[in-house]
Amino acid sequence: MAVSEDLIEQARQVIKADVMVIRDKRSNRLEHHGLVSVSSEEAGIRAIKNLNGLLFNGGEVLVRCYKQRDFKNDRRRNGLPVPQEFIEKRIQDRRRGNRVEIYVDFSNVFYPINI
Repeated sequence: MAVSEDLIEQARQVIKADVMVIRDKRSNRLEHHGLVSVSSEEAGIRAIKNLNGLLFNGGEVLVRCYKQRDFKNDRRRNGLPVPQEFIEKRIQDRRRGNRVEIYVDFSNVFYPINI
C-alpha cells in the first residue's frame, strides 16, 4: 500500500510527540494522553480541526490547543482564594496527584521521524 504525499507532508509537520498511557490507581482505568509539537501554528490548527472528535479504537479523540499554566497565577502555588462560584461547582478535587501513574510511555516510539 502506497503512502500518499499528503500524509507524508503532514508527518513532516510533527516535531515531537509524547504519548503515554496513565492508570488511575483507584479505578484501574487506563487513559491515553499525548502532547504533539508541530512546525507551525497553521499545522496545529489544521490538526485540531481534522482530528478532534474522530473515533479511534472505540473512543472519541479530544484534540485541543495546549495551554501552559502561568506559575505566578496558579492558585495552588500562591494561596490565592478560589472564587465562590467555582467552589460550589466542584464536587471534589480534580487533581489526582499520586492516584495516577505512568503505565506505558510511548514517547520514544514517535520521534525522531525521518521521512
